[in-house]
Amino acid sequence: MRVEHLGGTVQLGPKVSSLLSALVLHAGRPVNAGQLVELLWGTSASAAAETTLRSHVSHLRRKLGFPHGQDAPMTTVRTVGTPASRGYLLELARDSVDAQVFESAVVEGNRLLRTGGTAEARQAAKLLRDGLALWRGTAFADIAHWWGATAEIKRLDALRRSAMQLRAEALVEIGSYVEATGELAGMIAVDPYNEKVRRLLALALYADQRVDEAAEVCREGLTLLACRGLDAPDLHDLQRRILRRTVAIGVGPSVPRLLPPAPPIFVGRTAELETATRLLCGTDGRPETLILSGPAGIGKSTFAIHLAHQVATQLPGGQLYVDLRGFNAVCPPLSVPEVVRTVLLALGVSPERLPVSVDGQLALYRNLLVDRRMLIVFDNAADAQQVRPLLPAPAGCPVIVTSRSRLTSLVATGAALPLSLGPLSDVEARELLVRRLGIDRTAAEPAAMTELVDYCDGNPLTLAVTAAQAANFPGLRLEQLAAELRAPETRLDALSTVDATVDVRSTFSASYRMLSDGAARLFRQLAPNVESEFTVHSVTSLLSTSSRRTRRHLGELADVHLVAQPGPGLYLLPDLVRAYGIELTHGYD
Repeated sequence: MRVEHLGGTVQLGPKVSSLLSALVLHAGRPVNAGQLVELLWGTSASAAAETTLRSHVSHLRRKLGFPHGQDAPMTTVRTVGTPASRGYLLELARDSVDAQVFESAVVEGNRLLRTGGTAEARQAAKLLRDGLALWRGTAFADIAHWWGATAEIKRLDALRRSAMQLRAEALVEIGSYVEATGELAGMIAVDPYNEKVRRLLALALYADQRVDEAAEVCREGLTLLACRGLDAPDLHDLQRRILRRTVAIGVGPSVPRLLPPAPPIFVGRTAELETATRLLCGTDGRPETLILSGPAGIGKSTFAIHLAHQVATQLPGGQLYVDLRGFNAVCPPLSVPEVVRTVLLALGVSPERLPVSVDGQLALYRNLLVDRRMLIVFDNAADAQQVRPLLPAPAGCPVIVTSRSRLTSLVATGAALPLSLGPLSDVEARELLVRRLGIDRTAAEPAAMTELVDYCDGNPLTLAVTAAQAANFPGLRLEQLAAELRAPETRLDALSTVDATVDVRSTFSASYRMLSDGAARLFRQLAPNVESEFTVHSVTSLLSTSSRRTRRHLGELADVHLVAQPGPGLYLLPDLVRAYGIELTHGYD
C-alpha cells in the first residue's frame, strides 16, 4: 500500500499499511475490530491486540491528517459501533484510490470502444493505457493472505485482464498493429487457451502483413484446445479466411446504430407487438427473421421502427437499417450489391478493403455477423429475391423485413416467419386522430369524427394525412373535412398531397405497378363490380373468365394486398382501394 498525501508519500509501517488496505478494501463500510485483529495478528492474537489496534488507528489518523482549511483527499478513520462491537470506517473522496480510477477507466474505455468509431477507439486506448499503468503488482498485495480480500483481488485481476484485451482491441481498431501484437503475445503466453485473445492476435498479425504467423497462431490454438476436447469453430473459420486472404481488416468493434428515430405517435398494435417481440427475442434464444406484410399505408415501417427501438436494448451489437425502396413512389428499388456495400461500410469495413465480387462481399457480411448479436431491419422490400441473399445464418441476428408482398417463398422455406398487419380498429383510429388534433377539437364534433374514422378505413397513412390537413387549417371544421371524404369518387383527391411518399393514390400506384398485365386487368374489372366479399367462383361467373386464371390473378392481388383476404377462399376490396381501382377503370378501359 502506497499513500500519497499533500504532495508527498506517507511512510507507513507494515501493520498500519495492512490496516489501511483493509479499510480501503471496505471503503464506506465498517470493518469489525475483531476481523482487523485477525488480519494483523492471526487467530492467536493476545488480549492486548485490540488496544494495539486502537493505537494503530490513532497513528493512521495522524498520518492522514491535513492542515486546517485545506481540502483533504480522504477523511480520517471513524470509529463506529459500541465498545463491545467496535468497528472502523474509512470514507474516501471520489477517485482517491488507484483501483477506483482503474475501474472507471475500464468502464469508460469499454463504452467508447463499443459505441464509437476510430476517434473513440483512440481515446479508449489512451484511457485504458493510463488505467493499466496504475498497476504495480498484485492488488492489495499486503493483505492477499486475508480471506476478506480474496474475492476482491480475484475480481480486480479479472478486470485487469479484460482491460488488457480491450486495449488490444482498440489498438487493432486504430491500426497500431505492432503494439497490439506485442501486448497480445504477452497475454497468450500467460493464458494460451484464451480463444478471443488468440483471434485478436491473429487479426493483428494478419493486418501487419504477417499472414503465416497469423495462421500459425490459429493452428496452435486449435491444437491446444483440441487436446482439452474443445472445439473452436470461430477460430477455425478465421484460420481458413487468413489462408485464403479474405479477412477484411479495418473492421473495428464499433457498434452501428442506424435506426431512424422512434415514431413520436404510435397507437394500438399491442397483440402484434407482443407476438413480434416473442418471435425476435424468444426464450429459446434462437433469433428469427420476421416478415411484416400488409397493404399500402398500413404502418409497416412505423411498426417495424417502433418494435426495433423496443428490442434494441436486448441486442448490444447495434442495429442496421436499410430502406430497400421496393415500393417507393419516387426512387427505384435498391439492388443487392448496393445494399451489401451499404451494410459493410456501416459495419466498419473501409472502402479499400471491400472484396471485389458481390459474392465475396456477401460472404464477408455474413462472417462479420457471426460474433455479433445485433438487429437488422430491411424496410420496404420489393420481393424475396431482394432479401434472401442478405439474411444472416439461421443462428445469427434477428431480422425484421417489411413488405407489401407476403414474401411467401421465404416463409415456405422456413427462412422467415410471417406477421400480417391489418387496419386499425375504430377505437385505435379515433385515438390516433385525437392524439394528432387534440381532445378539445375532436370532442367538439363527435359525428364528424365518426365519419372520418369510417372513411379512412383504419389505414394509418390515410388517418395521418387527414389529421395533417386538419392541423394545417386550425379553423377548418371537421365536418367540412368529412364532407370532402364522403363521396367515393372524390375521396382520393381529398387525400392528395404534393409529396408522393405520403400521397395515398401514389402508394396504391406503387403496388399496382408490380402486377402482371392479367392481374392488373382483373383489378380494374373488380373495382366497379364488387362491393362485398367475393370468391374465385363468383368472380369467374361475373366476368366470364377461367377459374384457373382468376385464381392466379387474385393470388397476385392478395400478395401485394390490393385485395384483402379475410379467410380462405374469401376476398374483399377495401373502400379506398376500390376508389383507386375505379379511377384506373375510367382511365384505362
